[in-house]
Order: sequence, then C-alpha cells, then structure tokens
Amino acid sequence: MPSVPQTGDIIVVPAYAGDDSATFEVQWQQTFRSKSATYYIVKAKNQSQGNADILLYIQDHFYKDESSGDFIGKLLGCKKEDGRYIVTLNDRFQYGQKNKNGDERWVCLHDKDNKIFQHRFLVTTVQGKAADWAKTLANGFGAGEIAANVHKLGGSFVGDYLHTF
Repeated sequence: MPSVPQTGDIIVVPAYAGDDSATFEVQWQQTFRSKSATYYIVKAKNQSQGNADILLYIQDHFYKDESSGDFIGKLLGCKKEDGRYIVTLNDRFQYGQKNKNGDERWVCLHDKDNKIFQHRFLVTTVQGKAADWAKTLANGFGAGEIAANVHKLGGSFVGDYLHTF
C-alpha cells in the first residue's frame, strides 16, 4: 500500500540544486482577485514510512531563497544533511488527496494564506511545462485522472482547498 503522509512523519527533501525544469505557476481567484505563485515539484522521501516517495510542491521562496524567513531550512527542527533537508510534517505543511481515506496524498509547503483548490496543482503539473519526470511523478498520484475530470466539468468545477496537517 502506498505511503499516506501523516502529521509527525519525517520527510527528506533534496536541497535546491539550480534545476528549474520542475517549476510552474499556479493561478487562482481569491477574494475576487486573480493571484498566482511559482512552485517547485520535488520528489521527497517519507523516512517514517520506508522512504516511500512523496509528491511535494514547494513555493519558490520556501525552496531556493535562503534569505527568506519562510525558507525550508529555517523550519523548526529542520536539519540539513548531505544536500538534503530532514523535516517533520507539521502544521506548516498542507496536503491534497484523492479522497477522505488519504489515497494519493501529496504535500505542499507554501504561504498558507494562498487559498488554492487542490486540483490546481495537479492539473497545472500535467498540462503545463513541467519536466517529464515531474509529470510522471504527478500522474502516479492521480493527476491525469483529476485533469480529465476537471476538463469534463469545464469552468464550473469547484474543488476542495488544501488541508493543514
């Protein structure tokens, strides 16, 4: 059975290495305004669950801007070892999932004031300009199925917001 990331799990996140092939811009509406933010798609590992793969979306300044107060390396309890960040999933992270059972759960580290529907991440990944490896990873978490359903429903699609751990 695939890993379902949980509060308290220890995850391993590769440090930013200058590769921008897995970035994309998410666009959404919030309080009647258009908003957008740039995110990185990262293949993290869930150390607490046998190093299972985790699909992780990280807002750009959380990942590559070490001077930002939001930088991943500045999270409480975060350690950097061998070019990787080791961090515990807590209420600084949010997640999306296929259903209430946690199937195909993925994780997001970003400004939680961004109120984005879950499907925006996965649809933008598979339909955008992200690297093929990132699309393959996202498809493994159900992105293709979600993108197809959003397309069928058109502009009337209403989704679920991200959940906080």
